[in-house]
Amino acid sequence: MAEADDEHEDAGAPEAQVTQVAEDPWQRLWDDPDAAAAELQADPQALATFVRAMAELSREHAELTMLHEATLEHANEIEDLLAVKIDEVEALVVNLELRNGFIREVFGRYITDDVVNTLLASPAGLQLGGEKRKITILISDVRGFSSLCERLSPEQVVTILNIYLGAMAEVIERYRGSINEFIGDAILAVFGAPIAGEDHPERAVACALAMQLAMGAVNDTLREQGLPGLEMGIGVHTGEVVVGNIGSQKRAKYGVVGSHVNLTSRIESYTVGGQVLISQSSASEIGDRLRTRRSFQVLPKGAREALTIYDVVGICNVGGEDLALPDRAASKRTLAAGVPVRFTVLEGKDASGEPLPGTLLSLDDRGDAEIAAAYVPDLLANVKLSLDGLDEEHAYAKVQSGSPDHGIFSVRLAAVPPALAAALSALPWRTGA
Repeated sequence: MAEADDEHEDAGAPEAQVTQVAEDPWQRLWDDPDAAAAELQADPQALATFVRAMAELSREHAELTMLHEATLEHANEIEDLLAVKIDEVEALVVNLELRNGFIREVFGRYITDDVVNTLLASPAGLQLGGEKRKITILISDVRGFSSLCERLSPEQVVTILNIYLGAMAEVIERYRGSINEFIGDAILAVFGAPIAGEDHPERAVACALAMQLAMGAVNDTLREQGLPGLEMGIGVHTGEVVVGNIGSQKRAKYGVVGSHVNLTSRIESYTVGGQVLISQSSASEIGDRLRTRRSFQVLPKGAREALTIYDVVGICNVGGEDLALPDRAASKRTLAAGVPVRFTVLEGKDASGEPLPGTLLSLDDRGDAEIAAAYVPDLLANVKLSLDGLDEEHAYAKVQSGSPDHGIFSVRLAAVPPALAAALSALPWRTGA
């Protein structure tokens, strides 16, 4: 029985091996390929199972190969598409830089870089609207420019303006001011907008002084081209205004609105050539770093109370820089005998008043004249002056001082026409103090 059992056990051994091969053919083939192959050949059922497994594996391999090829092809398409998109983005960036450069180049000739950058930085910068902000306003104007234009050709007028405004724009940019407008020969600049800064009063006053100092080079350039020299007055004032984009959806500008703009214009109207006048509000912001020649009170049109303004000649420590106007000594000339003149006191721009008689007593090389008359105009009044016999040739002047008790006042002449200047030089002068 033992032998029979042994034989029975031996007969079952190959079946167990075949089953093992069928259950795990891959490991068996991997461990002993020859033995596994022999066992599969000895068992048709196991061989059939193995063939089916191989067929399934072959099918899966074919599917994976197709998937790999499809994925690779799609990846190549994605890579090509991505490369195209990258090229398109790079082209858009280049075009955007060109567009922004064009905008800065073109519009920068009309508005400042600060405003252009504000508009380009955010679409919201193009929206209409504004805000209240405390800023410092600077207004400059050429003395006697209107009468000067009457004697010059249009081409000469434009040449003068381009030389003058170009030089002034460079100075304003240096002190981080924003040119809001060119109004003929006048300049409206603001400090503290659109870019805010706490030091806007001192920058504005320093800029005004630097503009006056730059006039020497401007006049040298003008004279080299056979053109007359210019004199400029500047007014500076600090106050709260509305700043922002003003206008319509089709046309708008970055501007400033408020009574303080008008007040700055009034302050400027009191100036003579080479002078910088500033308000009490600007002076208070700067303090003892300010150097002034004098201060006086005025009552500008539309103001509710008198305003103190300061005649500024210097400022200390603006960005480590001190600025001062030169103290130019004037050579006074006194007439050997008084010369009859006629003057008209202007009401605003109106010169239709009755001419009044006076006597010219002296004149210095800055254009400061002393006149005796029965009627003495108010301080800072504007007058139109002519010599007897040269009624068609007149100069405009501003009253600098006056003594009604003595019947004498002094004026600063501006834009004296050539014929009148020649007539004044030909008068019987004597040098004196």
